[in-house]
Amino acid sequence: MAGTAEDVVAIQQILARYVIAIDTRTPDLLRDCFTPDAAIRLAGLPELTVDSYIAVGRDALPKLDATLHHLSLPAIAVEGDRAHSRCYFMANHVRNALAPAPTGLMIGGWYDDDLVRTADGWRITLRTGTALWAEGNPAVIEGADYPLGATPRGAGHEAPGWL
Repeated sequence: MAGTAEDVVAIQQILARYVIAIDTRTPDLLRDCFTPDAAIRLAGLPELTVDSYIAVGRDALPKLDATLHHLSLPAIAVEGDRAHSRCYFMANHVRNALAPAPTGLMIGGWYDDDLVRTADGWRITLRTGTALWAEGNPAVIEGADYPLGATPRGAGHEAPGWL
């Protein structure tokens, strides 16, 4: 793992900025996490661009009363002006209108990111979100078909090759 401690901290800050942007519903902050041509692959969604991901958020997030994303410390490998990262997440989604039924849908998994150093700092070029399990009320996210329990182990469930 080449790269400086400053590179690692800067990448950690981009990962933290992402969840802050999602939970505070701040699209411009979210856009700053990615390169303009980035691809976003999240479980249950088609591949998205940054613009289409922001559009999904503008449609879906107002239907929720709260979201809260927790990230683990990421594993990061820096190779010159490119880097790879994996961090684990737990994301809670809440819709009060579903009370007294369980109002939360908790999803756990990990994000695998490819990043590049730009003139504005490190940015994500490819984000792949792998959901490992879900619990709670899937009706919290309208139109989503989240199976409860653990997802079947398979492709994408191995350790990243760059570790």
